[in-house]
Amino acid sequence: MPLRKNIIVAIFLFFVLSATAMALHFNGLYGQDAYEYLRLARAFKEMLNEGTGISHSYFPILYPVTGFLLSEILANDILALQVVSMMALTGAFFYLKQLIRQLYGTAYGLTGYLVAFFFFSPYVFRFGLLSMSDMLCLFFVVASVFHVVRYLQLAQDKDAVLFTFFAVVAVATRYAVVPLLIIPALFLLVQLLYRKKWNTLGVVILAAGCILLPDYLLRGRILFFQFQEAELFVDYASNAYSWSPSNFFRSGFDNPDGLQQYTQWNIAAITFQLIHPAFIFTGLLFIFFLKRDDFDTPAAKLLLLMVLVYAFYIAGLQYQNNRYLLQSFPLVVALYYPAFSRIAMKYFKQRNHQWLFFAMVLFMQLLFFSYSFRSVLAMNRAEYAIATSLKDYPGQPIYTCSITGAIVAYEVENPVTDIYFENIDRADSNALLLFNYEAFAEHFAGRKPMMNWDWLNKEYVLTPIRTLPEGWTLYAIKESDATP
Repeated sequence: MPLRKNIIVAIFLFFVLSATAMALHFNGLYGQDAYEYLRLARAFKEMLNEGTGISHSYFPILYPVTGFLLSEILANDILALQVVSMMALTGAFFYLKQLIRQLYGTAYGLTGYLVAFFFFSPYVFRFGLLSMSDMLCLFFVVASVFHVVRYLQLAQDKDAVLFTFFAVVAVATRYAVVPLLIIPALFLLVQLLYRKKWNTLGVVILAAGCILLPDYLLRGRILFFQFQEAELFVDYASNAYSWSPSNFFRSGFDNPDGLQQYTQWNIAAITFQLIHPAFIFTGLLFIFFLKRDDFDTPAAKLLLLMVLVYAFYIAGLQYQNNRYLLQSFPLVVALYYPAFSRIAMKYFKQRNHQWLFFAMVLFMQLLFFSYSFRSVLAMNRAEYAIATSLKDYPGQPIYTCSITGAIVAYEVENPVTDIYFENIDRADSNALLLFNYEAFAEHFAGRKPMMNWDWLNKEYVLTPIRTLPEGWTLYAIKESDATP
């Protein structure tokens, strides 16, 4: 496609994302992770302006740093983080297009295919609107896979260096993609050693070191290895230690995030990226039209191996999270392309039939997106409403959990104690408790949030003073007559 048409398509895709966000009045903030990324972006700004250090966080800093840099242009850090995701999805679209062309040497209906089945895939479109690291990481993953495929086919040293660059920044954006990228990384290493490309290997190592150096200087950390803490290995939720094949056939877990109960075994959940409407509702149809010779090339085999290895890694974890599957989904889209082109050339040769098919697919994708995005939008609205309502109680200490990030993000100045991390042995005078009993009673059974709830109910009188959205209640903590 000529450069001018690519620019027009890029502007269109970015416009669709930004127009959707504006129409929904959605600022990208949803759940604890988004607020933590915003906190890190602001912490990085404070570090540069005031010389303060960056407080502890499990998360990589590449996404919040990117958001901070863009916020210096946009003068709005919340908007900047969301725009990073929008730009990343737009960029991933074009890198995936190049990857498919490199794999199959054809582009029949490719732009329409990617618009319909990648860009408007409900989960992909969702994360193009969210202020989370997933879409930026996905962009880096697709770019790294493109360059390793080019290296496999052309053996050009520049692709080895570019693969290394994009793979390392992908891992530095989300640690979870290590199992996805380890196979092409090992392949590249073996190839460089076998061909005695010592200079290229040196450049690859230097490039990786330069990317990782800033995090080491800022936090004493290289990826998930930390050198200024008691434990060397950063392992949030104990993923590496808790991985087990026995989790393949489990649907309920007791992990640091609480009690988790799902509707299907892990081994079934990993098929979502292949057939689930949240990703691609035509997945079963595409599988039916695939042929064995679609996987004859080394590049196609590499992609298939990456998808399978990564899926079985995810199946062994102690929880289910479609955010992980999102990272390998572009590879699934690439592998499905021969099936799509086969269907299109056989059943949709006429132009009007092609447009009708395209319109029907878009309608279904937007329908599934609308359905799945309702809970995201409701949570976003609730978090904002709850945080702003707390400004009616200036100065009063607040005890809460799971929503601390939103309270801080929306600049509520009350002192906040997160009872997920701390055991309370006394409550400050005039304090408030912000709690969601319905959501926490089972999820945090036997953990600090419910233990603190029980202790406060025993030692104090909790008086509801405000009912808030999504099951939240604000309580006044008052001294009990029985309290000494």
